[in-house]
Amino acid sequence: MKIIADNNGQISAELILILSAMTMIVLITAYYTTGILNEITNHTQEVIKTGRDDVLSKL
Repeated sequence: MKIIADNNGQISAELILILSAMTMIVLITAYYTTGILNEITNHTQEVIKTGRDDVLSKL
């Protein structure tokens, strides 16, 4: 019985695995980055609102 090696199939599977892992890393990074940016935006809006209210109260 002759066993035929399928190296192309193994390489394809490894590439799919590597690409999937890279995609997961990008998605996780995007999730955390979006959360941080939302926090920064919320704090910035609070500072602007407080500053505006302060200036208006002095008028």
